[in-house]
Amino acid sequence: MNKNRLSLIIALAATLAVLAGGWFLGAQPQLAQASDNSAQQADIDATNARNRAELHRLEEAYASLDATKAELAALRASVPSSTDTASLLNQLNGAGAASGVTVTSITIGDPKAYAPVAAAEPAPSASASPSSTASASAAPTAAATPEAPAPHSDAQITSANFVVVPVTAAVKGSYDQALAFTKNVQNGQRLFLVNGVAATSSDSGGDPMADQSWSLSGYVYVLADPATNG
Repeated sequence: MNKNRLSLIIALAATLAVLAGGWFLGAQPQLAQASDNSAQQADIDATNARNRAELHRLEEAYASLDATKAELAALRASVPSSTDTASLLNQLNGAGAASGVTVTSITIGDPKAYAPVAAAEPAPSASASPSSTASASAAPTAAATPEAPAPHSDAQITSANFVVVPVTAAVKGSYDQALAFTKNVQNGQRLFLVNGVAATSSDSGGDPMADQSWSLSGYVYVLADPATNG
């Protein structure tokens, strides 16, 4: 091998070494940095998209803020944070005047802590023996007993912040007036669950238009305001 050819080989090797060094020292780190920048940009774009969606939601909520406040005020009046006896008496007397009955007495019982209703456990299914299965197939199938709906519950409603107040109102009026009074009480500002309406006397000789004495019983509710009760 002559000197010129050897020099050429050495020059080519040096060039390759320079190119490789340039790749590892220059191009490869730049490409890795570009890849990292692309991933960061994707994260930033996703965060911005979430922020824009949240901003849009807040803008819509602010636009309906007055309606939301009005709805909250109605709910607080329906289930106040205190017994508010005066307001309740005004509502019942107003319902009586609107329906034409005479309110003779209103009894407000002692508040009782709310006790959540536990869902009933399903009855265990009995396994039938072969002989009973054969005989049952020949007998007519009985209709299945419908199951009661599961009671609704909310973990935020507890005996510590929700109480039930029994209320009984005695009124005097006709049958139709008593029904109107019941409807007015149920549709009043204060939530009133009516669980009983009964005639306490019958001096009308069976005339539904004549005045009778009626007793309406039910419950109102009190929900403590978390803003003032920790």
